[in-house]
Amino acid sequence: MSSGPARPTLLEIDLDAAAHNVRAVRQLVGPERKIFAVIKAGGYGFGAAEMGTAFARNGADWLAVADLSEGIRLRQHGISTPILVYPNSLPGAAAEALAHDLVPTFVDLDSARAYSEAASGPCDFFVKVDVGLERLGVPAEQAVKTIRAMLDLPHLRLAGLCGHPHADSGDSAYADWQLGRFTSVIDELEAQGVRVPVRLLAATPFVLRFPHTYLNAVDPGRMLYGVIMPGETPPLPLRPALRALKTHVVALKELTPRARFADRAPFPVTAPMRLGVVPIGSADGMLWLNAGRVLVRGRAAPIVSSPSLEHTRIDLTGIPDAAVGDEVVIIGRQGELEITPAEVASRHGLGLHHVATTVGPRVARVYLSA
Repeated sequence: MSSGPARPTLLEIDLDAAAHNVRAVRQLVGPERKIFAVIKAGGYGFGAAEMGTAFARNGADWLAVADLSEGIRLRQHGISTPILVYPNSLPGAAAEALAHDLVPTFVDLDSARAYSEAASGPCDFFVKVDVGLERLGVPAEQAVKTIRAMLDLPHLRLAGLCGHPHADSGDSAYADWQLGRFTSVIDELEAQGVRVPVRLLAATPFVLRFPHTYLNAVDPGRMLYGVIMPGETPPLPLRPALRALKTHVVALKELTPRARFADRAPFPVTAPMRLGVVPIGSADGMLWLNAGRVLVRGRAAPIVSSPSLEHTRIDLTGIPDAAVGDEVVIIGRQGELEITPAEVASRHGLGLHHVATTVGPRVARVYLSA
């Protein structure tokens, strides 16, 4: 009896690639710095628990999430590695976060007060400083005053500062300006006798380009999954964790041009067509995950019309030996042909790091390791 998923649609994930990538980060940053492996957005679509486990086993010191409920699920999965939660919840969730031994990140005094009241003992926390992204974080100019006010509250203990710099493709001047804003907060705190144990600024773009921003910790995200943007050149080779997005032919039928109402057909049929149906549709992200074709038996088959909610049609006229049960590659390699994530992302205007996150949760994640 087959042990495959009941619905024969799956995302194949290379755990050995993930392990290689976190070891590459360690080689870049050295043994003395902490690595906070970012597994936000469900581990960038690959599975937070599985990827977090792989990263922790291969050298990550911490895991980092941007969803408190994701951190809770990691604890329920048995993961004991320290977990930093980026700001993304309301103050009322403080007790639950502390109950699961999660380290919060504050951006305002209200959250700090809530954790202070919920804590029964020492409560480590980070503060996020906004140095340029203009999203979450205490503005750098207000950070010292805000952090000192937080430290006046019972139980709270500063574990570190973090920031999410705004990365562009320019030279280092912009990166240096943001680094300077961040380190000035650290310097002023230390001058006032406030120790900052962890200084966390460099995410993937800075890890790849600006070693002087590493400080004493880094929090790489997409590079751990082997996602490299056009124009980026990693200082060490990285391997893609996305092996393939696959499904299988579940139905075949022969179509002929209609004698009547041809103009009302869901798609043009101007000659005999061999139509295949695969069990992946718009509910699984297929609208944004296709390159306009799939691979069957090592040959390209055009996608017919638009994916429906549960299914997608493919034209198998040019592959007369195709049969029910055949593997269908949507992203990945089959034989000599390949459909890359970069092609799919470009076709639909997605960032490369959005490809796997677009794969819906009903698509089974299958983890491969030698």
